[in-house]
Order: sequence, then structure tokens, then C-alpha cells
Amino acid sequence: MKYIFRLISIIVAFVLLFAAYGGRVDPSVWNLPSLATLALPIVALVTLLLLALLAIFRQWRAAVILVGALMLSWPTLRLISPFNLVKPEADGNRPQLSVLTMNVTEFNWHHKDNKPSQSMRYILDQNADIVVIQEGLVYFDYDQLNTVKPMLKELYEKYPYRKKPFFDVGILSKYPFTEVKSPILQQDSLGYFIKAWDVEAPGGDLRVIGMHMSSLRFTGNDSKVIDAMKVPSGRKNRIKSVARKLDNGFVNHARQARGLRQLLDETEGDVLVMGDMNDTPGSFAYRTVCGDDVRDAWAETGLGPTYTFNAHHLFVKIDHILYRGDMKPLSCRRDKAGDSDHYPLVAIFER
Repeated sequence: MKYIFRLISIIVAFVLLFAAYGGRVDPSVWNLPSLATLALPIVALVTLLLLALLAIFRQWRAAVILVGALMLSWPTLRLISPFNLVKPEADGNRPQLSVLTMNVTEFNWHHKDNKPSQSMRYILDQNADIVVIQEGLVYFDYDQLNTVKPMLKELYEKYPYRKKPFFDVGILSKYPFTEVKSPILQQDSLGYFIKAWDVEAPGGDLRVIGMHMSSLRFTGNDSKVIDAMKVPSGRKNRIKSVARKLDNGFVNHARQARGLRQLLDETEGDVLVMGDMNDTPGSFAYRTVCGDDVRDAWAETGLGPTYTFNAHHLFVKIDHILYRGDMKPLSCRRDKAGDSDHYPLVAIFER
């Protein structure tokens, strides 16, 4: 029995390490590591359960194998489930900046009941200094959205500086900003949107980059496969459809992330990158954007696992607040709020 436990531990340890570092492999070369990285939270949970079982049966040598794999995987695992027990202390002599990012799913303007948007209500209640939104509707201004109209006065008073979403990404700011002009900041034919603004924020100028990488474009049938795997007919083809779209999505995200990284390499000073990456921490796209100098506010201040996407039982963190420069994150949280299929992220920085 002890040899069977050791063999199982070796296999699970290999899968864990493969998932933890699969994001280092370009998905255009080999897509399996990207799929493994997407499953990393589940693999890590299985590893912990197996470790507990080994402890019960006192299989210590097999347990050591798993402990070693967990330690080697920690640089990636901490991005998914950070363990920050002590909150950073604020320096009273430095200004603070609160930021918020949220995919608002068009403020639910298409709903027939025309109820006020819970997402907009949440944004206004948070009163963050800078808000970056995705899926905010490019075709209509705020005063044309019935779900936003009841809050227009408050919106305009709190955020005198704003830019309606340009092909999906927009900003609300309490401080003046200048829109960044660059050939990189163009609409991608596959639905990749990025905009950047230089904001006159407390503590000095700050470049804010809003991102929304391309969606995987799941159809209703694809979602059924993901939801329950109980499609009565054509299940095999639909599973293939999901796998193919994941593969294409990983490849597209890799290309888009390189473009965003190019913008970061051309940018000096403090930078915030916020929005819907449609990819998880540790993925190839995430690693490409972060490089060696960009850090994650959640990984630096959060505690435990979280998720921002909440539909189709895909509870994954695909929205991020990343930063670089002379900035210190004091907190980052995910709120279960709004009426979107994404939950918002809010962070406070010291500058």
C-alpha cells in the first residue's frame, strides 16, 4: 500500500507542477499547459485532500513528495490564493488613491424592466477616485441608457472627468486626464480592446491602462456543456467546440498580451493596468503582461482564493488590478455586487 501511495503522490505532484508552470509555455506552441493552468485551483485542492489522507494513514514519505510540490508551486499558487495575514501599514505622509475595475455587462440596458443598474449604483456608492469599466456600451451615451438615467446627476457630479467606452473600455475619474495616443491602442479584429490615460492623480502623474482581452465567445450550447455536461445530443461535438474555443482564446490572449506588454515597456513612471483579461493568474497572458516588473494588488494584499467571473459555474479570477512603480497597495478586495456576470475589484494604493 505504501508504494501505491507514493506512486499516486508522484503523479499528483507532477500534475500540480505542470499546472503551476504551464503558463510559461506559449499556447501557440502547445496548448495543453494552458488548459492545465486553468485547472490549477482544482489540482491544488486535490493535492491538499490527498495530503490530508496521507497524514491520516501516516504515509509520511509520500506526504513529503506532495509538500515539496506545493512549495515549488507556491510562486504561482500565491497568485491564486495569497496568504497575507498582516495588512500593509499606511504612511500618513503619502496620499492614497482608490481604484475600481468592473465589467458592467452593458449596465443591463437591454432588460425590459428598465430597473436602475445595480452595477452603476455600486460604482457610485464606492466613490473610488478612478474607475475603469468594460462592456460599457460604445453606441450609447449615459443619458441614453434607461438603467443609468436615474443616477446621471450623481454620476456627473462625482466624476467630472470621464471617457465613454471606446470600443468597450472607459474611465470615470475625479482627476483630469489626457488620453494616450499610440498605434498599439487600436481595436483588435478579434475583440481586444485597450485604452490608456495619463491621469493627474494625487502623488504625481499616473498612467492608467484599461484592458478587455478577447472573449472566448461561448454560445448557448457551449454554456450548457460547461454548466452540466448533460447535453442530450451532440455532446461530443459541443465539447470539441468548447475545447477549440479555449485553444483559440489562449492563442489570442498571448498575442494581445504581447501588445499590452509593448505599451508597458514604452511607459515610464507609475502604471496601473486594470480590467478583464479573460485569463487567470499564472496564465501565459498574465505572465506576459506582468513580466518581471508588474505586480498584482490581490496577490500582495489579499487572503485566500477568490473569483470574479460568476456565470456557468466557471468561478475563476479573470479580472485584475496590476501595478508598477513607486506605489504600495494597502488593500484589494472583491465584492459580490452589481448585476453583471463579473464581480468588481477595488484597491487602495499609497503613492
